[in-house]
Amino acid sequence: MIKAKNQTIRLDVEINDVLINADGAIDCPIDTVLRKNNYTFDDLNSWSAKEIYFVIIKDDEEQILHTIHLDVNL
Repeated sequence: MIKAKNQTIRLDVEINDVLINADGAIDCPIDTVLRKNNYTFDDLNSWSAKEIYFVIIKDDEEQILHTIHLDVNL
């Protein structure tokens, strides 16, 4: 899920695209997720994205697993 300036964008992620990095944190290549959802980095930039959330949905409830704050201009 991407929290943008004026909207929230939900992107589907395939389980095989989710990685655990060397620090033990959840990671996922954003370019892969964007492409599989028919978006580009230009779209991400146009949304004025502020945060990326890794969310799991179980029994119709969302649980945030990890948050990445986008403090840089994409």
